[in-house]
Amino acid sequence: MRVRFAVASDMGRVRKNNEDSFLADPVLGIFAVADGMGGHASGEVASRLAIESLQESIARVGKEKEATLSEDSTAVLSSPANLMVNGIRLANQRIYKASQENREYKGMGTTLVAVFFSTSSPIVAHVGDSRLYHLRDQGIQQVTEDHSWVWEQYKQGLIAKDALAASPHKNIVTRALGIQPTIDVDIQELEVQQGDFLLLCSDGLSDLVRDEEMLGVVSQNSEDLNGNCNNLIHLANFRGGKDNITVLLIQINQE
Repeated sequence: MRVRFAVASDMGRVRKNNEDSFLADPVLGIFAVADGMGGHASGEVASRLAIESLQESIARVGKEKEATLSEDSTAVLSSPANLMVNGIRLANQRIYKASQENREYKGMGTTLVAVFFSTSSPIVAHVGDSRLYHLRDQGIQQVTEDHSWVWEQYKQGLIAKDALAASPHKNIVTRALGIQPTIDVDIQELEVQQGDFLLLCSDGLSDLVRDEEMLGVVSQNSEDLNGNCNNLIHLANFRGGKDNITVLLIQINQE
């Protein structure tokens, strides 16, 4: 599957450094966004470790031609899905180990959302509240569900989706890489077609820009992927830029 893509990342207007990291490797077919958390610069370290570990895992299996499945692998998942889960679990172990061995990194963690183009049905995996959206024609769908306290409230009908970003509990994630020695990974296959867009982002975008606004920006000039990424970041900064902002936009080109 061939794709076009663009990515942009910005510190925002409040934070003193950018703790987001991203991966865009069309050769391996792996794309990801990670949003780090922790004191000092440890969030930046965690997100970078997540991205590097995932890329290394995919690349290593590519060289070996055949995946060596861990004891955590399951026959229920396809080989590409197992590869993604294994790669993210290895990343989790690497971050957790670093946090235990270095006092400066204690308690660091990161969210991660990734898509792997290995077959005709891309594999989407995520941990935390970074998101993947699927845009087709004049519609947009949030594919991932946030692993956060406020998202659980939303699912129970206790809070409206538009009110999530304003909640005082917004930053409480219920799942993140590096916090525990093991991690559960949400994984799914996604059916796509020619001309579809996939938008991966950190919550610096999704907290300040509504879903329909993302769709509007991308639809206005669907050929200018770089411009769309920058325009979305500009909009989030215009709304206050309270967090780091990363946008990775992928267009399904052709088989």
